[in-house]
Amino acid sequence: MRMIPPATIDEVRQAADIVDIISDYVTLQPSGRNYKALSPFTVEKTPSFIVSPEKQLYKCFSTGKGGNVFSFVMEMEKVPFPEAFELVAKRTGIDISQFTKKNEPQSAHEESQTEILRWAARFYHETLKRQTGKTGHTYLATERALSEKTIQTFGLGYAPDAWDDLFSAAKREGIAQEHLFDLGLITSNKHKNSCYDTFRNRVIFPIFSIGGKVVGFGGRTLLSDPQTPKYLNSSESKLFEKSKLLYGLHAAKNEIRRLETAILVEGYMDVLALHQAGMTNTVASCGTSLTRYQAKVLHHYTKRVLFMYDADRAGQKSMMSGIDTLLSENITPSVLILPEGDDPDSFIRREGRDNFVQFAEKNMLSFQDFQIRFFMESGDFAQPDLKSRAIRAMAHTISLIPDRIRRELYLQELSKKLALSLPALQELLDREESATDKKRVSFETRQEVQPQRKSAPKISVLEKTFLKALLESTSYGNAVLEFAASHEEMLELPHKEAQEIFTHLIRRYHEIADNPEERIDITSEISSFINPESRDLASGLLIDPPVSNKWLEQSDVHADNAKRCLAMFLDAFKNLILEPLVHQKNALTEKIRLENDTDREIELSREKIILDKKIRKTSHELKSMISSILENS
Repeated sequence: MRMIPPATIDEVRQAADIVDIISDYVTLQPSGRNYKALSPFTVEKTPSFIVSPEKQLYKCFSTGKGGNVFSFVMEMEKVPFPEAFELVAKRTGIDISQFTKKNEPQSAHEESQTEILRWAARFYHETLKRQTGKTGHTYLATERALSEKTIQTFGLGYAPDAWDDLFSAAKREGIAQEHLFDLGLITSNKHKNSCYDTFRNRVIFPIFSIGGKVVGFGGRTLLSDPQTPKYLNSSESKLFEKSKLLYGLHAAKNEIRRLETAILVEGYMDVLALHQAGMTNTVASCGTSLTRYQAKVLHHYTKRVLFMYDADRAGQKSMMSGIDTLLSENITPSVLILPEGDDPDSFIRREGRDNFVQFAEKNMLSFQDFQIRFFMESGDFAQPDLKSRAIRAMAHTISLIPDRIRRELYLQELSKKLALSLPALQELLDREESATDKKRVSFETRQEVQPQRKSAPKISVLEKTFLKALLESTSYGNAVLEFAASHEEMLELPHKEAQEIFTHLIRRYHEIADNPEERIDITSEISSFINPESRDLASGLLIDPPVSNKWLEQSDVHADNAKRCLAMFLDAFKNLILEPLVHQKNALTEKIRLENDTDREIELSREKIILDKKIRKTSHELKSMISSILENS
């Protein structure tokens, strides 16, 4: 991607609605002038994630992370700025093709992982459409009855029955071998000191992030050899963490929100068949048992999930454990048991959408009814000891629900269904709740500790005031920046990130100083801070309420706002200059108090007199300068 001009970055950022884009990842609730949500970066009970539509910024007070729409996409999609910019631009409809076209081949080191994955997805998809992909296309279109539209929409592909088709094509493109290996696209043969394609003679299912980026692949073999794994997935990487991904979510998220329900299935083909039939709120757990993280992601979009796994015993056991996982995240699960021998794909292909919907309406079970049916069919209700253990398992399931009122209601339901006294079940629930609370605290502690960055030295109120005024002043022109740039050598902020922000803004001012009409869009500028901690600090200062009541005493007229920023900046500037001198004076006064040698005491007193004069002179000069600036502003 070519260098993107700041004006284009500003244009895309201003056209993007940060609330709309962040809503793709979390459920935002109005909170005064802002929106709030549970943090997408950690596990928490009380929402600490704030989005300001007015300032187009977000701030997570649990982890300290903050920024604009670009930095949020970078965090969630794990991509560098150019790709985050491209994703946001696509959402706004702004054409940035002139910046995304490559004039010359990039070196392997310049290729990002997501670009290589996107290239591989195109390679597999194009192969499917050629003669070499006829086997794969026949399987998808004929045997599995997928339409060309579905194949295109989900980017399905084919890995040829050859050892190095992809590897050879990648070498021609100049893609480094180590990158292909890291992404699991090729596998090394240590005995022969060579590499070969990981996916061979397999139909390929690209796996997408929530934002629609390719992060990995699943491949189904077309061989009937029992020694060959039926499904093969990309190896785990920073981008591809199978336990955190839901297949099809990028295409299903809007419909899940609209219908307030997600359909959860096991396999790729189940998702494709249901989407093709118009049930586009379907996702799959990527061939794994449902994880807490996946449930947490689902909770961003809905509080209801319909389980629809295979009808065999293994599928039912997976749903039993998945019920507990969903309830732990405050999601209410229901279950649809398909006829024996069926999976969602085969059932909807045979019966069609209308019959499928009728069957679902007639046979859908609450999670408690499903549990009772499961234990009854297992023979666990045949003897008192076995039944007691089964009831304890159902009580444990209820104990996982975070909301106490819902726990009580489900306990009452269980009492009626099993004809057991409520006090007996309550006693059992109390014991289960005690054990569950300990596990919940342990899980949340592990999740919360992980994303926390190293705690930085605390920034002083004076530095905050200085920086906040400097950052906000950019909305009203360059007067404050101009003054700061001309007096830069007088200041060095003690806080590392504060100094980095100050230095960055001064550098940017020098870049635009020749054009008096040009302004810095501070919300866009945050993305260009190299240090994430600096970006977090700046975002927090901009989204925080004013640090002084003086800030609230001015009118909201544009000119007054500009003058207010200048006044507060100059006041903080003066105090930052004087503060080291005052500290020096206090240290000298303490030395004089403790000194026993008379001659040394006299010498220190003389130093103090000189320092007092310097403080008075500096203070007078700064006050005069500030008064002059404010009078002329």
